[in-house]
Amino acid sequence: MDSIPHISSGERIPMPLDPYIISMKDLRTIDIAQDVGAALCMKSLGFTEWTAGKVRTWDPENDKEYDFLEYIDPVSAAQSGYPRTQPDPKLPSPKTPAGDKRRPTGEEMAAFNGSASQTSTGRAVPEGGCSKEGARGIRDEAIELPVDARALAVNSRISARQDSRVTAALAAWRSCMEKSGLRYPDPVILRLNPEWASRKADAPAGAEEKRVAGTDATCQREVNLVGVYKTVRVAYEERLVAADREKLAAARPIMEAWVKNAEAVIAAAG
Repeated sequence: MDSIPHISSGERIPMPLDPYIISMKDLRTIDIAQDVGAALCMKSLGFTEWTAGKVRTWDPENDKEYDFLEYIDPVSAAQSGYPRTQPDPKLPSPKTPAGDKRRPTGEEMAAFNGSASQTSTGRAVPEGGCSKEGARGIRDEAIELPVDARALAVNSRISARQDSRVTAALAAWRSCMEKSGLRYPDPVILRLNPEWASRKADAPAGAEEKRVAGTDATCQREVNLVGVYKTVRVAYEERLVAADREKLAAARPIMEAWVKNAEAVIAAAG
């Protein structure tokens, strides 16, 4: 492994898989288009009150870029607690009527998820239901994605987290934390502590969160935890790219075609 840089800023570190991964904006576009396509399918079956997003098959929280470890500024953490991200205004949002609070009926759900082969009026439900039909308008089932770059990125995170060099850095972090009377097995678990994990981005942090976050950030910086983790993760991603370079290159245009199809579905629906 190359020399490990000491990370002292929140500037994003490029990863080897980055060129093969479509953006979160594009992923959100695909998700919304699937809802739109599913709604069109439901309306065609006679469920005229069904709206896009009535039953969402995706979670907006999943559209946030995430890594196990990111640099936290000790001064900012001590003053404001753990960083909280506001929803990205550049990400498209589903258009669901504000007053659409009606719960789906059993027949609607059967048509949506494909547990019924036809409606009570005799209309044939597509295989897999309208949920699957919405996806078919975007993804060509005859074309298989050679490899999923985001799945490989997840694998790189897991491999890096379990690597002996990272576990050694985590042990050093724990020792640093214990000097301040804080005993936590992992900074990820610490960051997700329910005492402050539910705090909204625009809500101020409490005194205890500030104390813990400041100590956590200071210890991470002291042992260069993020520097070690990111360097190890880069190494794992380089191996993954080397092993699947041709498949990754072939997968990218397929995903770009999905995005174009999704944009067309949304545009056609107005």
